[in-house]
Amino acid sequence: MMDYSLKKIDIEGSSHVFVCSGLSNVLTSGKLRSSYVFKRQLYSTLYKKNDYITKVCYGQSVPKDILRKYVFKSQAVREVKSSEILTKLGLLAPISNFRAFSLFPFTKGWIESIHEMVFLDGFEDLGLMFAQRDDSLRVIKCFGRDLALVVDAMYCPKDLGMGNIMYHPTERKIAWIDTDLRKFKSKEELLKSVMSKLRPRFLRYLDSHQTDWFWAVFCETTKMFTYKKEFLEWSGK
Repeated sequence: MMDYSLKKIDIEGSSHVFVCSGLSNVLTSGKLRSSYVFKRQLYSTLYKKNDYITKVCYGQSVPKDILRKYVFKSQAVREVKSSEILTKLGLLAPISNFRAFSLFPFTKGWIESIHEMVFLDGFEDLGLMFAQRDDSLRVIKCFGRDLALVVDAMYCPKDLGMGNIMYHPTERKIAWIDTDLRKFKSKEELLKSVMSKLRPRFLRYLDSHQTDWFWAVFCETTKMFTYKKEFLEWSGK
């Protein structure tokens, strides 16, 4: 069972009381101020210091059941568990060494939780320009293969976009960061969810050749389908 401790942490100009699990190599040593912003997202900021990434997640709203939300289902908790699932599936995800949730996330914009992970050296942030890369087909191949394994396990990433994917051009493999997985029991509902996210966040950026390449890799890897049409029929597209 995970051990928890209560700590007051100075972060982003103010002090917060957190329930912490694990050992932070950045926050507990007061290094966040000397860290630089690695990436800004809508509801989070990622800081990098040495070999670690510290993700600060902001509360979007005040939940009715604060204990259930922040102890068991905070953003940090969901991402740590999702990384563990991806690793078991044979995919690459950052190793988490620390997570914490705030005791007082009562207003919009406050810090909800913190997630610290080991930085993946040599990996590049992809973003929306992935399709313009000279090695775009290699990136698409890695993504199609990994996504097929995730779907076969009846999971769908809630934010299925290339903003949560990093790529190592030398080793030719991708890593899944900030991943929040949702488990499905229904094959039909799973595929509807996958397609509803895949089309606007991935497929729209591909040309016809890249699209054909993605589906060829995906269908070759998945155990659910043998061809693209079958996937689209199940997803209702």
